[in-house]
Amino acid sequence: MSVHVLGTLAHLDRAFEYAVPDTLGAVAPGMRVRVRFSGREHEALVRDRYELPETTRPLAPLLKIVSEDRLISEGMFRVCEEVAKRYAGSLSDVLRLAVPARSAAAEKAHRARLERDRDTSAHAPGTAHTRGSAPLPDERSYRAKFAGLGAFLEHSRGGEATPRATLVLDPVDSWISLVIEALKSLDSDAGAIILASDQRDVDRLARALTKSAIDHVQFGSAQGPHARYTAFLSALDGRAHVVIGTRSAVFAPVRNLRMIVVWDPDDDLYEEPRAPYPHARTVALTRSFHERCSLLYVSRAPSDFARYLTLAGTLAALEPVPAPHASTHPRIELMDAYLREREGASGFSRLPSHAHAVIRRGLAEGPVLVHVPRAGYAPALACRFCGTKATCVQCHATLAAPGRGELSCSVCARRYGQYRCHECGGVDLRPLVLGQERTAADLKRSFPHATLHVSGGASGIVDDADVHDGDLVIATPGAEPQVTGKYAAAVIVDASASLGRAEYNADTETVRRYSHVIGATRTFDCGGQVLVVGPDQHPALRSLVLVRSNAFIDRVLEERTELGLPPSSKVIEIRGERAACSDFLERFEAPKSTEIFGPTEAASFGIDAEARVILRCPVNRAPELVEAARAAMLVRSAKKLSGSLRLQVDPPHVF
Repeated sequence: MSVHVLGTLAHLDRAFEYAVPDTLGAVAPGMRVRVRFSGREHEALVRDRYELPETTRPLAPLLKIVSEDRLISEGMFRVCEEVAKRYAGSLSDVLRLAVPARSAAAEKAHRARLERDRDTSAHAPGTAHTRGSAPLPDERSYRAKFAGLGAFLEHSRGGEATPRATLVLDPVDSWISLVIEALKSLDSDAGAIILASDQRDVDRLARALTKSAIDHVQFGSAQGPHARYTAFLSALDGRAHVVIGTRSAVFAPVRNLRMIVVWDPDDDLYEEPRAPYPHARTVALTRSFHERCSLLYVSRAPSDFARYLTLAGTLAALEPVPAPHASTHPRIELMDAYLREREGASGFSRLPSHAHAVIRRGLAEGPVLVHVPRAGYAPALACRFCGTKATCVQCHATLAAPGRGELSCSVCARRYGQYRCHECGGVDLRPLVLGQERTAADLKRSFPHATLHVSGGASGIVDDADVHDGDLVIATPGAEPQVTGKYAAAVIVDASASLGRAEYNADTETVRRYSHVIGATRTFDCGGQVLVVGPDQHPALRSLVLVRSNAFIDRVLEERTELGLPPSSKVIEIRGERAACSDFLERFEAPKSTEIFGPTEAASFGIDAEARVILRCPVNRAPELVEAARAAMLVRSAKKLSGSLRLQVDPPHVF
C-alpha cells in the first residue's frame, strides 16, 4: 500500500510504500495509520492499497491502525494536492489542515451514538427526511430578485453543468436569508458548506438555521479538539449534510457535496496563518472544480477577486432586478464641500455639527452606529498639498519613513532623498494620522443621556442583544453589533485615514467595510441615513452612492493591471535570515517576465524577519513562478541548509 507520511521534510513530501501485516488486513484508503519513517514513528494517511508492490526492495511493515474511519477520500486528496501546488507548499501541510487531530473520546462517543441509532432504526418505522421546499418565486424570494439565481440553484441540484457565480447584495438584503433559501432548494441528501469569516456570523447563521429546522453542524478553529473532531466525524459518515463554519470548514468531508457558499470572500480572516497559507475562497474554488459542486461568492460590495474571475469567464455575475432605491438603500450622504462651507469652520473638523445632527435625529428613532477606523494601521505618507499617497515609482508599493529615517520602499528598497508627488509635483509629505481615541469621550459629552457602547479593540465586542433603541454604538470594522431592526442612522468618520492606509487595496477594503455599515442601516423608506465624513471626491467614496455599478471596481482592476498589482500579477514573498534569502536567490531559476525585489531589510518595516524577497510575474506565468520558487526551497530542504525561510504565495498587504 502507499501512504503519505505527515510531518516530513519538504523534499520527502511524496507517497511511500509499506507492507500490510496479516493482523492489519482491515486497513483501507483514507485511514489514519502509524508507520516507522527515518527511525521514528509517524502518523500517515493511506492513499491506496494494492496487491503487488511497485518496488523490488523489502518493505517496512505498517505498525498500527490509528483510526478505522476513512478520513479522507481520493477526491479530497486531489484537492489537497492542487492546493499544495498552487501555494508552493507540501501536501503534508495541507493534509494537516484538512484532517483535524484525532480525539479518542470524540471517536468513542461517535461510535456509541452510531450503535444507538442503528438499534433505534431497527425497531422504529422508517421516516422520510426532508429539508423543506423552496419558496415560490415572489417579491420576497431571492430567486425573483436576482436574475439567474433560480437557474443557479436548479443546476446545483445536479446535472452536467456546474455553476459558479458571484452575487452582490443590496443593503436591505440578508445573506442569511439567501443561504436559507439556497439550502431549501437542494435535495434532502445533498451536502453544502457555508463559510463565514467571523465566528459571530457563524453563530448568527446557526441560530437562523435552527429556527428554520435545517439540520447542520458547526466546524471551525474556535471549537475545542473534542467538538471539532465530533463535527468532522458527523460530516464524514453523512449524518450532517450542511456544515457551517470559518475558513477551516472549507475542507469539511461533506458527502454528496452540491454547493459551497462563501460570505464576504475578501475578508482577510479567510487567510490561513499556517503553511502553506491558503485562502479559503481559493480552496473553495479548487474544490468546486474537482468535486463538481456549485460555488457562490456573496458580498456587500463588488469584490476585486470575484470581479476579476467574472471578467475572465470563470464566474457568472448574478445581477439584481431593478428596484426603487429608497426601498433597498438608506440615504447615503458625503460630507462634501457645500456642507462643510455651509457649516463654517466646524465643517472641516473630524466630527462636524452635521454629524451631530444626524446622530441626534437617529437616536430619536432607534440605535445609532458611529464607525471609526481600527487602531494599529501602518501610517502612510501623503502629499501635504493634494493628499495623494506616496508610492514607489519602481514597484508602486506604498512608501514609508521607518523610525523617522530616510524615505524608502519596503518592497524594492529604493530610497528617496527627495520625493516629488506624481500628481502636483509637491515635495512636502505628511503622515495620515489616525485619530479615534477621543471619539467616545467627545460623543459622551455631546449625548450624555444616550447609553454608549464601545465595540472592538481592548474594550471587547458588544453583543447584538445588548443594543437597544436610543443607544449609541462606536465600533471598529468587523465589530459592529447586528441589531434587530437595524440602525436608524450611521456616521462614518476618519474616512481619509482608512483610504490612506499603507496598502495597495486600501480603497477597495474601505468600500467593503463601509458597505457592511450601510447594510446594517435601515432603508430610506424607513428613515435610515448614512453620513460619510471624508474626501468626498475620492472614487471609492463616490462609489458608495452609485447603486449597482461596477465602474469603480473595473477602474481599480484596470489600474492594477497597468501597475502590475494583484490580481493581475502573481506575487511570492520569501522572508527569513538575510543569508538564507541570498542563498535562495542563487538557487532560484527565474522564469521569463519575473521581477525580483530584494533582499530588503524587513525588520525595519515591522516585519518579523531579517530580510525578505518579493517575486512578481504576470498571472499567466504564475504556475512557472510558483514551481520555480518551490524547486529552490526543495533544494535547500534536501541539502539541510542553515537559515529558516518562509515562502508565501499571494501574501496580503505586501504592496
